[in-house]
Amino acid sequence: MKNIFILFFLFCIPTTNAQISLPIDFENEQILNEDFINFNGGTGSVVYNPQIDDNNPSENVGVIIRDGGDIWAGSYIELNNYLDFSTNTHISMSIYTPISGLMVKFKLEGDNDAQTERDAYTTLSNDWETLSWSFAGEASNTYNKLVLMFDFGNVGDGSVNSTFYFDNITTYDPSGGLNQIDLPVTFEDPEVYYSVIDFEGNGPSTIVEEEGNHYVQVIKNDESGTSAGVTIGTEEGFATNIPITSSDTKMYAHVYVEGTTQTGIPVRFKIENSNDPTQSVETEAFTSVAGEWEVLEFDFSNEATGTAALNTSYPFNKASMFFNFGASGDNEIIYRFDNVSFGSPMSLSISDNIFTYYKIYPNPFIDKINIIGVDGTEKIIINDLLGKEVYRGVGVNIINFSDFAKGSYFLTLSKDNKSHTFKIIKK
Repeated sequence: MKNIFILFFLFCIPTTNAQISLPIDFENEQILNEDFINFNGGTGSVVYNPQIDDNNPSENVGVIIRDGGDIWAGSYIELNNYLDFSTNTHISMSIYTPISGLMVKFKLEGDNDAQTERDAYTTLSNDWETLSWSFAGEASNTYNKLVLMFDFGNVGDGSVNSTFYFDNITTYDPSGGLNQIDLPVTFEDPEVYYSVIDFEGNGPSTIVEEEGNHYVQVIKNDESGTSAGVTIGTEEGFATNIPITSSDTKMYAHVYVEGTTQTGIPVRFKIENSNDPTQSVETEAFTSVAGEWEVLEFDFSNEATGTAALNTSYPFNKASMFFNFGASGDNEIIYRFDNVSFGSPMSLSISDNIFTYYKIYPNPFIDKINIIGVDGTEKIIINDLLGKEVYRGVGVNIINFSDFAKGSYFLTLSKDNKSHTFKIIKK
């Protein structure tokens, strides 16, 4: 009888949840409400998807509601295994939030107080989108807690504006197996993985192709901070260290400013140790023309006011650029840069006068987009994210997009064997 009782007791012990590992999709009770560890005014749980559509057809999703507490309120999930960043250096997650431009802080924690965090910003409201965070350069087998803090910096009030849905958390390799970026940076080598990372609300920054040439286009939007900028490459930095010495301290970049006649715009350049951001040096150069390419020289022996002096013993292997440093952003101004080099400037292969001023608005849009700057002869092609052509026209300045699915598209304007591509978002 005693043995039967023990056996019965064992069968009555509640079974624990299955092992929690990435990817997380909240289906089939992969995550239960009790798997969320809440803190400082955030409450996480599993709920039905508030908007099942092509962007996220999942039935179940996670939600965090912030109500009072602190500006860093949130919730975290503990994985059974530690994250491996040796190949899959990025984490992506589907997001549904009530506000565009909202900061989502993704923090990783592990044993012995190990922690690291990255920020991303929503671009849509009341619609599913995918955000990603680069953890390139972070140690593997160190972190096993996924800490989510939506609308970081503000205190939640429990309302719909403090309710944030998320789904499909996974790691991935954005490079597709390509080589790590290194100097000089031309954005032209098909064997190299080129990327940029916006920070402090900067962006969107994109790598653009123009007449077979590639460069980075930057918009310091009007919601960004005064020190918003863009990192060249990933968090891991360059494949080799910048060979800076006490006698060889200069880097160069080609820069183009459009949308203003202003000159003397400060462009700050920062190099740092990707494994220790306290080891850095910053300097500035100033634009002298508008509406054409020019070479800017950055001399790190002449550090920016209020920043650390150059220490040539530091292993600098990461670079970031800040346009109009110290000033607020302006959606009407577009910055471009190319050919980042050390020691001497590179020749510029892009014609100085290939850009025609076009503006697409509103973006994101609901039904129609307007194009300013067309003269009636431009060929207009719109492709979806898979490259499928969904629209073709000539010289129109209003396009009705009401019959197309929500999501991101690429609009290309072509004229006189020159083209310009914009990313557009239908809400």
